[in-house]
Amino acid sequence: MTATSTPEAPHGEPRVVAAMFGRIAGRYDLVNRLLSFGSDGRWRRFAADQARLRPGDRALDVASGTGDLAFELARRVGASGSVAGLDLTRAMLLLGQAKSRERREKRVDHHEGDAMNLPYRDDVFHAATMAFGGRNVPDLRGAFREMGRVVEPGGRIVFLELNRPKTFGFRQLFDFYFHTFSPLVGGLLSGDRAAYEYLPRSVDKFESVGDIAVCMRDAGLKDVTVHPLMFGVAVVHVGVAP
Repeated sequence: MTATSTPEAPHGEPRVVAAMFGRIAGRYDLVNRLLSFGSDGRWRRFAADQARLRPGDRALDVASGTGDLAFELARRVGASGSVAGLDLTRAMLLLGQAKSRERREKRVDHHEGDAMNLPYRDDVFHAATMAFGGRNVPDLRGAFREMGRVVEPGGRIVFLELNRPKTFGFRQLFDFYFHTFSPLVGGLLSGDRAAYEYLPRSVDKFESVGDIAVCMRDAGLKDVTVHPLMFGVAVVHVGVAP
């Protein structure tokens, strides 16, 4: 990808993405834990810290899935704060709602909605996050623009995504693991190998780290910073709403 292009959802249709994630929703959390060796939880905690939320704040988690990052945000906004978790896949939202009930978590509300057209007023949140959802939106700049719109000036937009590392040797190991091992294990556990073959392809075709930063700036976000994790396998980008 170049800085002037935007990644496309599979087959160019976000609803196709929603249907795909709907098929694997029941095993999604388990497969994530196994394939990342538990690292995805640490990455989400780091991303939540970058939002710099305070007790009583309101936060938005876009492409929230089953709510793992939303729950991390809830821990940071305290009893008087609130978190909205938005996702296009109803099956994921239902699992998130079930997790909220199990945890007696009343601060997180799970809503069905599109990252490209957020159903919120301007400047209503103190921070917005997105984890592992950027590869599935048709226009990354547009998604960042929407997140910046609903976050009050000075609030943070935090973006966590997978990335192909550049270090020779480690990059080859990453490619083998993602293209061979992940589809095999993910397919066996979820019953949908095609979904886990999409994962490495989407990472391959996605924006580079530098291009994501450009996308954020093009969307009007300020003071963009980049935080590589685990030798660059995952990267957190942070921008500030104007």
